[in-house]
Amino acid sequence: MSAEWLIAGPNGPTLACYCRSCTPTGSITDLTCLRCGDGPLLAGDLAADNLHGLPAPARRWLTAAGWRLDGPVCPGCLLPTRPSP
Repeated sequence: MSAEWLIAGPNGPTLACYCRSCTPTGSITDLTCLRCGDGPLLAGDLAADNLHGLPAPARRWLTAAGWRLDGPVCPGCLLPTRPSP
């Protein structure tokens, strides 16, 4: 079984999958959606001690991917917004 990781790539953060025996070393942050419990593991320079301490590149990537970080809530669990009348 593999887990989804957000790692530093040559062009900024990127998703990668690793099995348990091949995981990146160093700091790790487990970003977990409050609704479904799923989410990526953030590794190395993208990891932080808490959600509010996430480095700017990780925050930008997650926000662009549709995460609401004030929960956190993943894009799949966000309720669709209704247009204003």
